[in-house]
Amino acid sequence: MKGPIRNSLFWRNILCVAVCLLISSGCSFLPRKKTVWQQPCYAEPNPDGIGNWSLAVAEESYAAAQHSEAAECPDCVDLYYQAATTSWPVMERELAKQGKTSVRSAELHRSAVAKLLVTAQRFGRWDPCRGVTVSTTCGKTHLPTTYQGFTWGPEEFRQLEPAGNYASPNISRAFRNGGLGVPLVVVRETAYRQPFTQKERIFSATAVLRPNDSQSGYQLEFHDPLRENTTVVAGTQVPLANDITAPFVFATQGENRQWLNGFLLPGRADDRDGLFMIEPFQPGKIPVVFIHGLLSDPATWVDVINELRAKPELNEHYQWWAFRYATGEPFLTSAARLRRQMTELRQTYDPTHCDTALSQTVLVGHSLGGLVAKLQVTQSGDRLWRTVADRPLANVLTTPQTRRDLHDAFFFPPSNSVARVVYIGTPHEGSPLARRPIGRLGSALVDPSERSEMMHSQLVCDNPNLFSPELQKRFPTSIDLLEPTSPLLNATLALPYSPSVALHSIVGYGYHTCTGEPSDSVVPVHSARLQGVQSEKDVQAKHEYLHRDPITIAEIARILRIHLRQNGLY
Repeated sequence: MKGPIRNSLFWRNILCVAVCLLISSGCSFLPRKKTVWQQPCYAEPNPDGIGNWSLAVAEESYAAAQHSEAAECPDCVDLYYQAATTSWPVMERELAKQGKTSVRSAELHRSAVAKLLVTAQRFGRWDPCRGVTVSTTCGKTHLPTTYQGFTWGPEEFRQLEPAGNYASPNISRAFRNGGLGVPLVVVRETAYRQPFTQKERIFSATAVLRPNDSQSGYQLEFHDPLRENTTVVAGTQVPLANDITAPFVFATQGENRQWLNGFLLPGRADDRDGLFMIEPFQPGKIPVVFIHGLLSDPATWVDVINELRAKPELNEHYQWWAFRYATGEPFLTSAARLRRQMTELRQTYDPTHCDTALSQTVLVGHSLGGLVAKLQVTQSGDRLWRTVADRPLANVLTTPQTRRDLHDAFFFPPSNSVARVVYIGTPHEGSPLARRPIGRLGSALVDPSERSEMMHSQLVCDNPNLFSPELQKRFPTSIDLLEPTSPLLNATLALPYSPSVALHSIVGYGYHTCTGEPSDSVVPVHSARLQGVQSEKDVQAKHEYLHRDPITIAEIARILRIHLRQNGLY
């Protein structure tokens, strides 16, 4: 794997062919179509106020604002503000008299507010902690700004993007509704990074510009559409506009998913690897942790999370987490990292273990991710170590750090935080693809980290005949461990589960493996089945689509409702 051949055109061609073949039969979901993101359609100017004389002032201000914006003049911010504030009383009167607004007043107001936010950012008039700066007859002022229902702080509302029309192959359907306000995508950009929260996150908000409580001026309100869907105007309960799917789509524009590096170059971790929360920590909510499969990353779960978050009864009681890991490294190593980080996260946010919701965590693992999940809820004893080594770990000559790493990977109790696991297309007994030529080529392409190679070399040199053949030449890759004959894989199959954990299986069928076995095209049906589960659901789907199949998503939702019911929450 070293030397000039690796850089040759021949080798690169072999690499590309192998990766493409692996992808075609693996876990990665690579859509053929690209994400499309379009700006919203804004109201066209109607300066003469034709059809509604009461909007004449607002129409005039809006037309002037567009002209000023086209000329790159900062005054457009003030003009859009005037259009928004002079159209609001018209909508309010209409609601009071008719219980609804006219199409034009709502369209004009919504466009004016959206443009106010867009131009305020363009011309440096937006500060999330102080609000929008506008010039009025009384001089310059900061619009009072409130944030309602968010788990995010005001300082994190750095970039505001009005949600428009979009399409994404990663999303089956969009959850968005019309109403009062402007649906936004908010891009979090802050130097302050909360533990287990990625530096850059994208979330949804609805912006409303309305009179403040004293009626002496206007204020800007941001509402979290996941938690607030109505407000009161003129004594009438009106729906708030919302779009909770837009952030997922916006985030996948020109996406640079590093799943291939995570497979071919395990050990080259970046700051996105590991356990992370999609929203800041929410006390009292049960975590659901999504664990992706081979040749994949957490983005493969966006459709699943989009569907589950749209169900109020689930989003009210669950918080959504994900685990990103290098899929080329042995899954024992990835499982050890998840165990450690689950402990660290709880120690960070619930050091006294008073939050009982954290003891009811649900793991959802697809394919290889299911094996990572399994090693969170099983008891290793010394079974795994005896499978690969001929002497106790205490008698192995190595460094203290290597000894700790080996202990973390091979010796562990079941987690006392995980109460339920959902396996989706998990190869408990391996996959025949791993032992086929393409599987062996894929394994050969994995380039272990320098640290991993040095660790293995030291162990072999200082401890002759320590390892079984499976580990003698090098630490096995994830594909090596998926071979049905792998002693380590078979040892994990025999590990005892915690008696307090509930297990569920979702099994793909309708296709065949390369050896002719009934399967989801990758994992044989018999390998995906597991004795002792509380439920098993058969889904006709290919392996790479199984976890996002509508029937699978419905089954996950059903299991999560059962979990709530058993915890007295549903």
